[in-house]
Amino acid sequence: MQGVDISCEFLGPHQALQVAREATYRETAGSVWKPILLGDRVMPRLPDDLDDPQPHPQGLLWPAIRDQIFNADAETKGGQLVTVGDYTYAPVDMTIGPEDPRPFSELSSVLGRKRLPWRSAMILEGGGRAAFGFKEAGAGFLAMFPGNSDIRRAFAALKLERQKNNHNSVRMRMTATTWAPVGAEAKLRRQASDLSQAIDAWGNSKTTRISGDPLEAVMGSVPALALGSTATSSLALVGDAFSMMPWARSASPWQRGSILFRKPDGSIWPYDPTGGGLRPSVVDIIVAPPGGGKSVLANTILLGLILSSAAISSHGTKLPYIGKLDIGPSSRGLIEMLRNALGPERQHEAVYVKMQAIPGFEVNVFDTQVGLEYPLPLERVFLQNFISLLATPLDGRPWEGMDHLVEDVIDEAYRLCTGVQGGTPKIYTPRIEPDVDAAITSLGISLPHHAEEDDPTWWRDVVDALVSLREYRLAGFAQRHAIPVLQDLLIAARSPEIEKRYSKITLETGESLIDTFDRYIMNVIKNFPMLASPTKLDMGDARVIVLDLAEVAPSGSPAANRQTALMYMLGRHILARNFFLHPDYADDPHMPPSMRDYHLARFTEMYETTKRVDFDEWHRTEPAPQVDKQAVRDGREGRKHNVQLAFISQNHTDFSEDLYKISTARWVLKCGDQETADSLIRRFKLSDASAYVIRNALPGPGKNGAPFFVDMSAGEAKYEQLLVNVLGPIELWSFSTTPGDTALRSRLYKRIHFARALRMLATVFPSGTANSEIERRKSERMNVFGLATDEAFAGVLDELADEIVGGRGVAAGLYETLRAIDEQSELEFTTG
Repeated sequence: MQGVDISCEFLGPHQALQVAREATYRETAGSVWKPILLGDRVMPRLPDDLDDPQPHPQGLLWPAIRDQIFNADAETKGGQLVTVGDYTYAPVDMTIGPEDPRPFSELSSVLGRKRLPWRSAMILEGGGRAAFGFKEAGAGFLAMFPGNSDIRRAFAALKLERQKNNHNSVRMRMTATTWAPVGAEAKLRRQASDLSQAIDAWGNSKTTRISGDPLEAVMGSVPALALGSTATSSLALVGDAFSMMPWARSASPWQRGSILFRKPDGSIWPYDPTGGGLRPSVVDIIVAPPGGGKSVLANTILLGLILSSAAISSHGTKLPYIGKLDIGPSSRGLIEMLRNALGPERQHEAVYVKMQAIPGFEVNVFDTQVGLEYPLPLERVFLQNFISLLATPLDGRPWEGMDHLVEDVIDEAYRLCTGVQGGTPKIYTPRIEPDVDAAITSLGISLPHHAEEDDPTWWRDVVDALVSLREYRLAGFAQRHAIPVLQDLLIAARSPEIEKRYSKITLETGESLIDTFDRYIMNVIKNFPMLASPTKLDMGDARVIVLDLAEVAPSGSPAANRQTALMYMLGRHILARNFFLHPDYADDPHMPPSMRDYHLARFTEMYETTKRVDFDEWHRTEPAPQVDKQAVRDGREGRKHNVQLAFISQNHTDFSEDLYKISTARWVLKCGDQETADSLIRRFKLSDASAYVIRNALPGPGKNGAPFFVDMSAGEAKYEQLLVNVLGPIELWSFSTTPGDTALRSRLYKRIHFARALRMLATVFPSGTANSEIERRKSERMNVFGLATDEAFAGVLDELADEIVGGRGVAAGLYETLRAIDEQSELEFTTG
């Protein structure tokens, strides 16, 4: 099977009987029942008559399999239906095989579109030619009758195939079954009719709904239960029969997952966003033009990761660490849903931050781990890329020797902030960090004195004192003032050692390399003061963070593109600075012995926790090779640190070749024109079938979901699959980014609990959007009252919110509908 790219799994006897029992009694699906088989430990059973001098030995042996599986009577209803457990079944037998054998996927896709529950069993047996030998002889004996000529030609064709192509003939039988809850016989008969018609149309087969014994027919479609069938045997070439088998369908590498995509035929395709051991490296590329559904798909994957086993670790059940860089509020609905679901005590774990270039949003990229004077290895790599980006011309071509200068200047800046000879440690100044000042007073901390300084205390002294008292959070606040900032690079670049090494390098502009570096850094300090001060933006204990860069990431000019790339690098630092920590870093040479145990515990927890970073609108970073270089480095290091990465953009050309090569999954929701589709097919090296999907089967989101194509490596195999992202109305309302929908949702959130608000919206607008109703009312208001657009828009939203809360107008009957749903759910729960 594996040799011909067919995924299969052998079921042991226990698993096979579990499948058979769940297929027989569908109400037992998902139970922990396990059969007792030969070799299993079994408790002896006592006989009913304790005085019997010769008790039956059956009580000492394993119970019969039939007694373990069957726990309810079967009742036939006429000659076509049979009730087993809580469901009534209707069998359909194939009486004549297809005239034109067709793949199984064609049958399943027809029934999938009808949302019809069904199962089938196809039995292939050897001795096909011998079994039909008498018929062949009879057809030859009665050759004078015209009706036998077709039969004789059929046998001749089978003989020719065997002689020329070594194709054997087999006996083929097929039985299918559909079902419905007890009491829904009328619905079941319609389903059986649809099932029969679908099989009839499957290559022009012939079926019957009268099998003689409906119970035997139903049991014949249960896997592993009985190798028998009431269906009439057909004589088929083994090649034709094999092409009709269910293995001609696409399968998911995962048996279960927190995300359930659907195939075009309606069947479920489980997806485990953690990788499930099959994707050791998770680097996703998501491609779609605006409106293609990429944000909804990305949010679906994030929500699935939150609801998956990634939330379970050795430290208890916690949210996985997730960060997303976004342009606009497309993920704000996800954060609002999480915050409301977490409750007041844990709302701080999910944060949406709209980044702004104003006081309070300062971020110092030179921040180190608490107690450390120097950055860890991967932190140093990020700093080199970030500072190199600051000192790169707008055309993206770095200056000769600038990368080496940046490395040395960063090391020198950190060195100068320590107490080494020639260093200038940062002087402690009261009233900058009120919490730290209060702690010094309340804890009675005695700070050391340095006689050679005007002010006898360094910020590093404060850090060490707080660390010694295990006040790590306050020590982190103090450390923000003990490390370098951008201005310190100017001093470090003029240190004697660096001037000696780089002062003779002159660029084509006539400036020295150091002068050019100074000019670029001073320009950044002037234009981006948020980068030149100690960190004030504090995410606290947040574990799911969405950073909206819309206000600080412009586009259009080279300078704007450069600023956007800079903000992406800064956002990556804010979100993922601690994602690449490893327990081995606790043995770093710069790690103080007093901090080793504390950081070992932190690093271990972070290392064992699943983490993910999404970068939306990745095309904004194209002018900056340093950003791509950092992304490629993160992708290569991600597997070792349990970090997942996703890059989302509008065109596959927005991703560099290096980034494409390290990606392990490519998700395509839509391809603009034919030229773009052809280019993508060539780059992804897709098969002919997948190329057809890219060109013709990705129309974009619709009422039946958002179809997408995924090219994924999992379990040492490659999967190319067309799937559909089908969300319920509640998820659609949570993820909606349409301005009208988000405004209406926010109004309801302010008035009623978020869960009830989403239920109301999903009931009134089950399509997941109220955009058409909003537009209709806007046009009506403007025509009747002549209101300005903004005024009409606000009035419509307020009016809709009032109607939904009051259960009138467009929401008439809402509360009765919700009450009926609750009563039905309670009834089903009680019955279950």
